[in-house]
Amino acid sequence: MKNFKFFRIIVSSIISVSLIIVFTDFYKVASSWFINLSHFLQFIPSFLSFTTVISAAGTGFIFIILLTFLYGRTYCSFICPLGFFQDIFIRLGGILFRKKGFSYSKPGYMLFYSILAVMAISFIISGTTLLLWLDPFSIFGRFLTHTASLPLMKLNNELAGLLIKKDIFFIHSFEKNISSIAAAFSLSIFGLIMILSMFRGRYYCNRFCPVGGFLSLISRISLFRLSIDENSCIHCGKCEKICKSECIDHKTNYIDSGRCIACFNCLNQCPNGSISFTGFSPAPVKKKTPGSGEITRMSFLAGIILFPSLLQSKENNKTVLYYQEPLKQKQYKRKSFSSPPGSVSIDLLNSRCTACSLCISVCPTKVLQPSVMQYGLIGIMQPFMDFNSGFCNYDCTLCGEICPTGAIRLKDLDEKKQIRTGKSVFVIENCITYTSGTDCGACSEHCPTKAVHMVPFKNGLVIPEINSEICTGCGACEYACPVRPLRAIYVEGLKKHDSAKLPQVKKKEKIIEADFPF
Repeated sequence: MKNFKFFRIIVSSIISVSLIIVFTDFYKVASSWFINLSHFLQFIPSFLSFTTVISAAGTGFIFIILLTFLYGRTYCSFICPLGFFQDIFIRLGGILFRKKGFSYSKPGYMLFYSILAVMAISFIISGTTLLLWLDPFSIFGRFLTHTASLPLMKLNNELAGLLIKKDIFFIHSFEKNISSIAAAFSLSIFGLIMILSMFRGRYYCNRFCPVGGFLSLISRISLFRLSIDENSCIHCGKCEKICKSECIDHKTNYIDSGRCIACFNCLNQCPNGSISFTGFSPAPVKKKTPGSGEITRMSFLAGIILFPSLLQSKENNKTVLYYQEPLKQKQYKRKSFSSPPGSVSIDLLNSRCTACSLCISVCPTKVLQPSVMQYGLIGIMQPFMDFNSGFCNYDCTLCGEICPTGAIRLKDLDEKKQIRTGKSVFVIENCITYTSGTDCGACSEHCPTKAVHMVPFKNGLVIPEINSEICTGCGACEYACPVRPLRAIYVEGLKKHDSAKLPQVKKKEKIIEADFPF
């Protein structure tokens, strides 16, 4: 049984490294089966995917429930990537602060299960609004996408620069739009959990994690569990000191199965072999000692409240192509931002998205960016289409392919090309052809459906005109427009997506050339 710990380390390392590859796959080499397999065992994404489209690919959460019923909270130590990183920081904390170990602490079940209940009620009423703050997979994904991937990309770019000098071109540089709000948000939550783990072990997992709370209820009746043999235990306390869940009381030979994450550290640490992983026996009852077993009053949960001052993303272009005096421009304000194609509507996206940022990490044009207040506080960190950063590729379905929750549904390419996420709006008073008598047409040149086309204006000039019937709201026109600070064309997002007509393709007449005369 002492091999359980080694097996746990191998499995958790493979799963966590696989997810790191998926989130930082700059070259998009990971195959679809590899991506789907990495999502299969992540509890909340799997559950949300199953409730969207019932399929075998979304049954991972059922497997986890069955696994928990058999062996306890093995998900928390074997499968959860956030738990894997916590274990690293727990080890680091022991080295840096020379901790003597952990000690048994009173269970905070009132807080733990209250948070679980609030999350469940919130999901029924408003979807994933609160869930995205504490979902372990989403916290892990946001950290990789908005924080950890930046130094990795910089390292790639430095290496690419060195190899180019040697005429080696098998890797190349990448550009990444950095959102300081997203980076601060992601790093603050992830960092707080890691710092907490250095001093209190898996405190987050047994106080705040909604997945841990749900699995804790099942683990109380699991068929196999860790137990201490009272007859052979010498009460050395080594098991209690090594328990990062603070759930072992060696004085009373008690292991709290609701908090135990089945890391099996205690099995290796016990010098007398008094701890075993046994099955089909009732959970040991903790012997009461003075002052023990009492549930303290409910604690206040200190949340991280973000008051962003930045409502829109920073400009991606480093240079302004054509600047107009702000007072001379016609002012307008976008009423609604665009959600990714396949999300059906902003409300549906808000109710199902856990803000894991996988779609943002794979978006080839970087049009998907983490929202700050574009959807309001209800959709913070969920993806929106930022046409300052890029545009939606007409021939791309990557966000639907990689979404683990079904918040962005996978559509075939022909169907995706007709999804209208917004409508282009032309503001003639800001167009440089109108204000300066200058040729442009950048918006029309970049429009994939030619919904933006050029019509005669005056003095031999042409000016944009929009065919709303075939406009998909991809944002290529807005991204290409050179006018600043307000563009002359922008996309007004649709709160509920509809369908655009396909553009008519003119057939070219076949020219038959005369045969060569001799």
